[in-house]
Amino acid sequence: MAPERAPPGSRASPSRGAKRARRSLTDGAVEIIRDRILDLTLAPGTRIDDRFLMERFGTGRTPAREAFNRLAAEGLIIIQRNRGAFVRPLDIAQLRPFFDAYAASERLVGFFCRTGEAGLVEALRGIERDYEAALAGSDLLEVTRMNAAFHGRLAAATGNEYVHEFATRLYNHARRLSYLTYLSGEGRDDLRRMGQRIVSDHEEVICAIASGDNGALVEILTRHAAFFHERIIRTVGVVRGFDAPLPAGSKVVSQPRDAAAG
Repeated sequence: MAPERAPPGSRASPSRGAKRARRSLTDGAVEIIRDRILDLTLAPGTRIDDRFLMERFGTGRTPAREAFNRLAAEGLIIIQRNRGAFVRPLDIAQLRPFFDAYAASERLVGFFCRTGEAGLVEALRGIERDYEAALAGSDLLEVTRMNAAFHGRLAAATGNEYVHEFATRLYNHARRLSYLTYLSGEGRDDLRRMGQRIVSDHEEVICAIASGDNGALVEILTRHAAFFHERIIRTVGVVRGFDAPLPAGSKVVSQPRDAAAG
């Protein structure tokens, strides 16, 4: 008896399974590489390509290339013609336009948030519990991940894919800046204090959503964005050279700290 032929299309399942497996590998590669960019293991300005990702993180060629493209789309990798691709630099000159966009995005999220969305308050409370657990364990990367997840859930609740996509891209950059503040001496010392302020703001956000008050939500998110801005400016503005020790017997003329260099 001749072997039974499989009906047309019956081989689609293994193909779908292979695609799911590939997506899973790519998602895993994206998560690993994104985290290494955000925690500054891959330093700003590092030149990267798919071979680098394969050798550094043990990913296959296809997941590495797909991860590379996704991270470029997220803005964490920049591609320069005839030069290759690099981890996006942390450029002080870009802080102002970033925070202009970030503050405007948060206000849009607050305005468009569908506060009556079923399960939204419960979802935010669940994320907030995870945030507080990460804070208690001083897991810096997880702190930034859960904070981004909280804001990402708000952005998703706008029901506007353009607002959501724009906000999500900004949250990735915000995570890297946040991690930088936590790595700084002042950031580590003040981690719990800053975390508690964020917890308090998040609780106000949840209360505004529960009461259906978009006006209050815009106000809270604006204030919350301003606090984030203050944290970053304080971190990048710390100067220790004025207190540097000098060799015994050195004679210098003290200068006021606000004196201009020129």
